[in-house]
Amino acid sequence: MLAGPRAGLLLCRRAALGTRCVRPPPVRANPTIRTCRGIVARSPAPSQLSLRSSTRLFTTTRPRSADPKPEDPIAATAAAPISPPESQQQPASPNKPPRRRRRGRGLYHSAIFLLVGISLGTLLRFALAPPPRPPPGSQADAVLTAKIHEDGASLPLVRQLSADPSWTSWDAYSGLPSGRMVSSRITSGPLSGSGGLAFQRVFHNRDTGELVSVVYFGPATTGWPGVVHGGALATVLDETLGRCAILRFPARTGVTARLELTYRAPTVASRYYVVRARPAVADNEGHDQAKSDRKMWVDGTLETLDGRVCVRARALFVVPKGVKLQPLVEGF
Repeated sequence: MLAGPRAGLLLCRRAALGTRCVRPPPVRANPTIRTCRGIVARSPAPSQLSLRSSTRLFTTTRPRSADPKPEDPIAATAAAPISPPESQQQPASPNKPPRRRRRGRGLYHSAIFLLVGISLGTLLRFALAPPPRPPPGSQADAVLTAKIHEDGASLPLVRQLSADPSWTSWDAYSGLPSGRMVSSRITSGPLSGSGGLAFQRVFHNRDTGELVSVVYFGPATTGWPGVVHGGALATVLDETLGRCAILRFPARTGVTARLELTYRAPTVASRYYVVRARPAVADNEGHDQAKSDRKMWVDGTLETLDGRVCVRARALFVVPKGVKLQPLVEGF
């Protein structure tokens, strides 16, 4: 064997002669080239040619086309421009009249809601806080009371009963002497005038003993706003059923021993109502109470003008023994 630098030089020459030089083919328009072994291969990209020529000039095998480096999907996704989905993409409308129409509709709906709100607010304000009433005894109160009397006299029921000869009619408390006695009674004193019981027309049938009273409940009789107080209803029913009993007693007087009320529906103020009272037919003992001289049960109802029952009542009236009461006059 050879030794030294000369031997190394000879080995290098032999290695150089044993290898084949493969030069990179020139870039042509044709995408395929023919190698020295007659194998057709696809022309690599120019960037790959420059990389091969600079890094690998000598080889003992046939050249292989370098596979393109796969792209990173995360990087590609990050580099891609973000576009909104098709459902969120709003095509630009070339015409502007639709926007004007929408604005017009919005103003129209706003005006309607405003008018409805003002109307409901006004009604609620008058229901919760009605306007002040004229003071009792004033000229304005007298004019309003006269108007209520005129409207009550023109009701169909009042006209019908007034034209029937079997019914006798009068205004409540018209037979009482004016003065302290009238003003001291709750129904003819504090509840008088246009704000209280401005109209009470009483009808009595002497044959059947039935009594009908048409009553107007003013705004001064309310408890809850717009609704007549239950105590005012009880007072009117007590007096009406008491009239029915006292007109049957020979003594023409009596007191309330028991009063039962069943409130069925709210009674709205500033309206006319009908109170009906009739003597009870019989009690549990089997004898007729209507013919009793000192004791009587009376049934009654408070109804609207169309017949809807608001309150049902049942009361017991007696003539006390050992107590002399002043008889009531006609027209009480």
